[in-house]
Amino acid sequence: MSGRLILVHGASSAGKSTLCRAAQRVLPAPFLYHSPDLYFRDALPPGWRDLRDGFFAAFHRTYRVFSEQGVDVISDYIIESPEAFAELTSELEGIDVFWVGLHTPLEMLEQRERARGDRPVGDARRDLETVHTFRAYDLDLDGTPPPDVNAHLLAESWQRRTGAQT
Repeated sequence: MSGRLILVHGASSAGKSTLCRAAQRVLPAPFLYHSPDLYFRDALPPGWRDLRDGFFAAFHRTYRVFSEQGVDVISDYIIESPEAFAELTSELEGIDVFWVGLHTPLEMLEQRERARGDRPVGDARRDLETVHTFRAYDLDLDGTPPPDVNAHLLAESWQRRTGAQT
C-alpha cells in the first residue's frame, strides 16, 4: 500500500507544527511528522539561502519517497508562490493527499511570531496575504482553538473522507 499524506498549510506561526504533533496522537494509524522546520533547526548550514531552491525541490521529492515506501506522513508546510505550488503539486501527483488549511488571525500570528523570536517579524503577515490563495482545502481549521481540539477535528475528517483507509 502506498503511504498517504496529510499536508497542513498555513502562515508562519499559525500553529501547523503543533497541530501535526497533536494529530499524531489521535490519528487512527501512525503518521511520521515531516517538516522543513526539522531541517531549519538542525541541518542547514550558514548561508543556506543559496541552497533554497534545491532544498525545497529535494524536500518536495521526499513526499513521494515516503509514499512509495508505504509511510504515512503528516507535514506542515508554507507554499509561498504559485510557482512553488505548481512544483509541489507536480511532485504530489498520484499521492493520496489530504489538504488542511489552518487559518489563524493576523493578531495571533504576530503575537506568536514575536514570542518565538526565531524568525524575522513580518513573515507571518507576508505569508497570510498569499498562503490560502492557491487551492481549496479538504478541511479548513480555525487556528484559535487549542491544538488538541483541532487534532480531533482533523482525525475525524480524515476518517470520514472519501476513500479513507485506516
